[in-house]
Amino acid sequence: MLDFIYDSLETVKHLKHPDKKLYITLTTAIFLIVIAAGLYFVLADAIFSEGYQLFYQWMSGGFSSEI
Repeated sequence: MLDFIYDSLETVKHLKHPDKKLYITLTTAIFLIVIAAGLYFVLADAIFSEGYQLFYQWMSGGFSSEI
């Protein structure tokens, strides 16, 4: 049991810790992903909202049937 604990401690000692450059890169990537997802949401919401309004007008008789 103690060998397992000591082996685990040795493994932890050999782990590489992230540096400042990695933190900045990850933070920038997270912000870019959040911004891209927000833009996608706004675009998809606008498209579906416009589609719903057209469907509602069509179903409620807002469009004239004469061409």
